[in-house]
Amino acid sequence: MKKLIAKRRLKHGCDQCKEPILKGQVYYRKRTVIVEEGKMFGYTVIYCSKCKYKHKQWKPRYEKFKEKCNHPEKFINEVWTYIPGEAVKEPSHCECMLCGKIL
Repeated sequence: MKKLIAKRRLKHGCDQCKEPILKGQVYYRKRTVIVEEGKMFGYTVIYCSKCKYKHKQWKPRYEKFKEKCNHPEKFINEVWTYIPGEAVKEPSHCECMLCGKIL
């Protein structure tokens, strides 16, 4: 991802928050090129500095949250699996939809 400074107002702003990127602001650009079946495709993703920071900090914040999750009742999901040899499902276990922990 390249760190750039806008020399002028960009036509379209941040791809995540849709805020305009004005002259003099810092933004990040990532160019991806894919080759499939002999054809070349490419696209560019533009992030403002605020969204780049949020995206970078997401994983560590989620790991801290998983340790502190208190598994609220409305976010507990009962998982059903098939009985071996039959075409019938039975409740297997409960799982927290926020942190993914099996209860």
